[in-house]
Amino acid sequence: MDELFFRIALGVLLVAYTMIRLPHARTYKGVKKIKTEGQKRERLLVGLATVGTFILPLVWVFTGWFAALDIGLGDEIRIFGILLAVLSLVFFHWVHKILGQNWSPVLEIGEGHTIITQGPYKLIRHPMYTQVWLWVIAQFLIASNWVIGLTGVIAWSILYFVRAPREEAMLIDEFGDQYRDYIKQTGRVLPKIRRR
Repeated sequence: MDELFFRIALGVLLVAYTMIRLPHARTYKGVKKIKTEGQKRERLLVGLATVGTFILPLVWVFTGWFAALDIGLGDEIRIFGILLAVLSLVFFHWVHKILGQNWSPVLEIGEGHTIITQGPYKLIRHPMYTQVWLWVIAQFLIASNWVIGLTGVIAWSILYFVRAPREEAMLIDEFGDQYRDYIKQTGRVLPKIRRR
């Protein structure tokens, strides 16, 4: 297939990602925050992740700057990447819908925050993180480019591994045993394997 097809596909997927997120970003602005943590660190992490998972993929869509680092994946693998991205966007929409006003782009707890245990949250504590892992892998496959693959995975990994433990500590502090019990029943980004 023509390279233009994959550039257009990733461009459309990035627009779809933005369209799914925008209404939730507007809702977030209207929620009163009652607890925040490390706002400077959080904004730096979000900025880094945005560059790796959104800005550089957009540069790839519109320029040939990273062509020297193409890895030549076959069309079948790149089309699988498109399908994986679409699946991740459906999951993204579902997670946002279930999460509602509890969503925040940074570490904070809003007024009326609750522990969500339905939908994907029945099995996974952080399905939004699961979605982003799927997303960065999909972008790597679609672009078939080391710059897009490595910057996405590295930027997201930094945010995830710095934030996730702090987020869980914050939720334990807020909800105590209720959240500890929830941890025992669920996996962080994948369902917990239950032993019999």
